[in-house]
Formats: sequence, C-alpha cells, structure tokens
Amino acid sequence: MSTPPLSWPRVLASFASVGLCLLFCCARAPAPPLGHEVYVWQRDWSPELGHALTQLPSELGALRVLARERSGATRVAVTVAVDVPALAKTGREVVAVLRVDGTAPLDGVSLQEVATLARDWKARGVRVRGVEVDHDCATASLPAYADWLARERSGLGDLSLSITALPTWANSPALERLTSIPDDIVVQVHAVRAPSLFTPEEARGFIEAWAKASPHPFRIALPTYRARLRDGRLLTSEPHEVSRLLTHLREHPVKGMKGIVWFRLGHAGDAESWSLSTLSAVVRGEKLTPRLEPRLVDAGGGTLDIVLENTGRVDTEAPARLTLSGNLEVLDGVGGYAPRGTSLVARTPPRLRAGERRVIGFVRGTEVSLVAP
Repeated sequence: MSTPPLSWPRVLASFASVGLCLLFCCARAPAPPLGHEVYVWQRDWSPELGHALTQLPSELGALRVLARERSGATRVAVTVAVDVPALAKTGREVVAVLRVDGTAPLDGVSLQEVATLARDWKARGVRVRGVEVDHDCATASLPAYADWLARERSGLGDLSLSITALPTWANSPALERLTSIPDDIVVQVHAVRAPSLFTPEEARGFIEAWAKASPHPFRIALPTYRARLRDGRLLTSEPHEVSRLLTHLREHPVKGMKGIVWFRLGHAGDAESWSLSTLSAVVRGEKLTPRLEPRLVDAGGGTLDIVLENTGRVDTEAPARLTLSGNLEVLDGVGGYAPRGTSLVARTPPRLRAGERRVIGFVRGTEVSLVAP
C-alpha cells in the first residue's frame, strides 16, 4: 500500500502540539502549601492551656507535646502531668516529645521513656503519631548522637520518630547519616545565636543553608514568644517580622521544606507568648493592623479609670505616653505607668494581647478627656 503524501500544514500543526505539550510538562508545578503544627510546651498544665486547646485555629495540625524531660547536671527524669483527655478531645495528631538538655550526655536515656507515655496516650484516645527528641546536641557529638538514635529507633515499633535540629549542624560530616535515621526533622531557626532571638534574614539564611546540606525533607520551628535576658534586655519575635519571612517563603519556596512548627502554643496564662488570635492571623497571612483603644470609664465616686483595650486580632505594644486634658485634680498610674504632668508615662510599655483590657491609671477632675498619644 502506498503512503499518502505529507501535508505541510498538518506537519506544522503536529509540531506545534508537541511543543505545547513539552511546554506544559516542563512548567514547574506550584509548591504545595506549607503545613502548620504547634508545640504545646508547658511543664505545669493550667486551665488556661486546656481552654486554648479548645480554641485551636483550624490551620494548626499536629500538636507536639512536651511529655518528659532530662535536664540539668543530674539529668533527673521529669514526666509532665499532661491533660490527656484534653489532648484526645482536640482530635489532632499528637507527637510526644522527650527533651534532653544539650549539655547532658545520652548515657542512660532511652526513647522508651517517651514511647511508653505515647502508647498510654494512644490507649486513652489520643491520635498519637509518634515521638520526638529535642536535644541540642553539640556539633562535635553528632556521630555519637546518630549511633544513639539508630539503636533507640529499633524499639519504637509503629511510632514515627522526629528530631529537632540546629542549623549549625549543616556543616557536619555526620549530617547525612544523622538525618537519614528519623522520619521527620524540625530545624530550629530561632534563638540560635545569642543575643538574637529572631530576624527574617538570619532565619532565611539558616533555612537555605540546611536545604543545601541535606536532601531530606524538613520543617522549621518559628517563634511566637519573647524572652528577657539576665541583663534585662528583652528579646522578641514580632509578628510582623515572622510574617515577613512567611511571605518570602510562600513567594520563594525552599526545596525540601514542607512545613512549620510554631513554638509555642499561647494561652491567657502565658504573657510572654502570642495570643491564638495573633498566631492565626500570621498563619493566614492576614494584615497585621493593631487596634488599641484608650478610653475613660466611670469607676464611681467621681473617679474615672484610664483603660487601654486591644480590640483587634493582633497583639500590640501599648503607648509609652498617654496624655489627658481638662481640670485634673488627681492623676495616678498603675501597672508600670506613672504620672508626669498631665500624662501617664511607662518606661517599659506593656504588650496587650488581642482582646485584652487593662486599667493603667485613674483620674479625678472636671471636663477630663484623653488626648491622642
């Protein structure tokens, strides 16, 4: 049978179709959205923490819960009195964490300490996923740490193993073996180098360096807290700074990075951590607009309370100065505020969590009103 002559228009159309297919096949698929988990890191469980567990934002997945500690020179084992029924009610996956002080050797420490707790939680209705070791091991000791992990992992059965990691490990020859052992890795990119707690630029550098050093998928731990140094300096993780890093990571994904674990879950009794409202706003990429409203409230007997209320969804710092006008007979401050002329002044302004209302002073007089700070 003879072959029919080629039609050049048909040939060109075929080439065009092939070219379009190659173009679409070669186009880079969008990076999957980052998953979000959170550390529940409280040694004495409080009613406020229990309440926070009932208010978790939907974006937060698994809970990584401090279950047991080995710290200090004697490495005395301390089991945290976790509210297991409260964990079960969340319906979320849970990872039980064993914290071992970075300066403490691992001799005599076993993953079975936390695995036993995890299995007990599971028997009581918690969706246990696995266990985690939080051990800020010295870089020089990583080979011995890898040996310990390999030995201990064999006894975990169906429990997955996660470890926290320091970005300073990225230059170690032992990194490849170490990171091949666990199922999950959480790289801490906050409080790595004193006295810094967090900057977006430093954190991004840590993330990119880790991605280049290890081929294994990883998560990063981001801060939601502030800490005061012994010399009185206050280190903070400001929501807008952390949000700036998240925006950059969404627009410029890092290969291998699969999610974020927030440290730590805030609640009403933890004044040094973000509120759940703030954490939710940062996770969702919402605009972080502060809404702080000062006002005078009749307290009776001719006295007016001077009140600050955060009516927004984001924690924010109170003004250092609040000025009043009118015929002031008595003016006094509380909670760090002191009178100065017709103003209340705070050397260290407090931070008000979303929804928080605070009395900072009182005034007596006539025709009293507040002046914008």
